[in-house]
Amino acid sequence: MQMSMKSFKYFSFKPKDHLYNYKTLILYHGWGGRAEGYTELAEELLEKGYKVIVPEILYHDTREPLENHYDQKTLQEYFWKIIFHTIDEFNDLITELNIKKEEIVLVGSSMGGFIANGIFARELGLLGLANINGSGSYLLTERIFRSMDGRGSIPAELEMTLRDYDPVEKENCPSHVLLIHGDSDKIIPIEGQKDYYGYLKEDQKRENVELHIHKDINHQFTTEMVSELIDWLSKI
Repeated sequence: MQMSMKSFKYFSFKPKDHLYNYKTLILYHGWGGRAEGYTELAEELLEKGYKVIVPEILYHDTREPLENHYDQKTLQEYFWKIIFHTIDEFNDLITELNIKKEEIVLVGSSMGGFIANGIFARELGLLGLANINGSGSYLLTERIFRSMDGRGSIPAELEMTLRDYDPVEKENCPSHVLLIHGDSDKIIPIEGQKDYYGYLKEDQKRENVELHIHKDINHQFTTEMVSELIDWLSKI
């Protein structure tokens, strides 16, 4: 069901009362995607007793959508802007939705994984994070993007902002973390996931962090990944 409030539009899925397990999943989609495109996944999660919110993201859906998300210059100009903006508006979103932070699990795919990870690094009271084919290591990933694209070094202003938002520069929420990635991803390099995993495990000495690597998988959110997500959600 699509709904709107004062500042936000989103799809909301709530299970029947006897199934509801008092966990709310906020699900962020990827670059060029649509909130409606996650209806099938949301309904599958709904059947497991989770309330699911899929927000519309800035410059997507009805929020001033870009003319062509896949134009290279457009992608390079707006990618991080959208991520930072969505992180910044999180508290306004959950205030309007009247959701308690301690009931929220953030789930993100691709660009949505960057967003979910960035929120998780700032909000200490959340229940968990699942980052699928995204990155929790912003500065490293931007350096890899630029190497892949043949661009130069990161401009000083962007580097400063990336450091401000970068999850590997922060204490991070102490709750459960699931990272899933294909080892043959040609869009979002797996090195960002590995670096964030290493940061939590080695620097922060965390035990409640999982990294699942899928062999020979490119930039896909596969049925096996969905199964791993559902299994992990049942344990936290």
